[in-house]
Amino acid sequence: MSLTLEERERAAFANGNYELAHVLAHVIELEDDACELRAAATDDARTIEHIKRILRDALVDDCWRERAAAALEGDE
Repeated sequence: MSLTLEERERAAFANGNYELAHVLAHVIELEDDACELRAAATDDARTIEHIKRILRDALVDDCWRERAAAALEGDE
């Protein structure tokens, strides 16, 4: 069984290898940042898909201006 980054960081610190512990702490922070960015990108992709659906529906509908205006008002 391999150790997690957090466990490796703690072990490095406990063994007096502070430079390695610092590097591992930085890697952990970068991984956390990457997770947050992935979540934000997923949210952005969902928003884009929602807007595309509104636009596709609006193009099919003769009263597209009214529907688009109503959709935009709902987002405020």
